Amino acid sequence: MSKGKTKLEGCFHEKGEEEMELVIWIVYLTITVTGGGLMLLIPVPDPIRGIGLSVYRQVCTSILCIYIFRQYLCKTGGVRVFRKKELKCCIWAIVIGVGICLGHRIFFLIFKDFVERSFHDIEAVVSLQDQAVFFTTVPGILYVTLLGPVTEEIFFRGIIFPVAAQRRGNLYAIMISSLLFAVMHFNGIQFISALFMGVVVGYAVVLTDNVYIGVVIHVVNNAFSLFNANFLNRFWGSMGFVQIAVGIILLLFGCLMLWRETGGVKGNWQDSNKTWINPHVKRI
Repeated sequence: MSKGKTKLEGCFHEKGEEEMELVIWIVYLTITVTGGGLMLLIPVPDPIRGIGLSVYRQVCTSILCIYIFRQYLCKTGGVRVFRKKELKCCIWAIVIGVGICLGHRIFFLIFKDFVERSFHDIEAVVSLQDQAVFFTTVPGILYVTLLGPVTEEIFFRGIIFPVAAQRRGNLYAIMISSLLFAVMHFNGIQFISALFMGVVVGYAVVLTDNVYIGVVIHVVNNAFSLFNANFLNRFWGSMGFVQIAVGIILLLFGCLMLWRETGGVKGNWQDSNKTWINPHVKRI
C-alpha cells in the first residue's frame, strides 16, 4: 500500500466523493446538446446526410470526452485476444451479442404501448425510412458496426464504469453505467434496449476484467441487428416468438459459458490490479 498520494490521486478521490461518474456524464451530455444545437444552425437539405452528420457528431463527442477524461481510462495491461482463454471469451461474447439482439425484443412485447408511442415520437423528429436508408450506406454501416459501439464502450465501460466501481463496487457500476448509456440514446425504444444490453455488457466486463469484451458484444449486437433487419427478417416472418426464444437461449448459454470460462466473479474493480493510462494515478 502506498502511503503517499500524488496530487492527481488526491483529486481523483475527492471527485469520487462528489459522484465523479455523474460529473463525467454531464460533461458528455453538455457537449452532445451543444453540438446538436450548433447543427441546427447548419442547413442540411438532404435528410439522410443530416442523419449521418448527427451520428458522427455523437462519435466525435465520445472521442472528445475519452480524451478529456483519459486519466480515468482503465485498461487491463494489454489485449491478449489470441491467447486460448481470451479467444474463448471472445467466442462467448459473440454468442451473447447475438442473443441480446434477438432476445431483447421480448421487452417490446411487454411494453408494447410504450414502444408504439416511442415510434411515433421518433417519426415526429426524423423519418424512420430515412434512418433505414442511411444505415445501408457505407458511412451508416461503419457507424453501426464499428465507430459507434467502440467509442461508446470505451467511454461508458472504460471510463464511467471503473470510476463508479472504485467508489461503490461492481453492482453500482453496472447499473449506473447502463442507465447513463440508455439515457444517452434519447428515445424510449433504444432506452429499453440499451439498458438491457448495458447490464449484460457490464456483467461480462466484470467477469472477464476486460473492457474489450464489452466492445465485442456491442459490435456483434449492432452488426447482427443490421444483418437481421435487412436479410433474416424475411426468414423469421411471423415467427417473432421463435426469434425471441432463440435469442434468450443464446444469451443465457453465452453468459453461462463465459462465467464458467472465467471462474465467476473473483474480485472487484475496486481491488483488482489494473493499470491506468495516466501513470501518476495508481491504486492505493
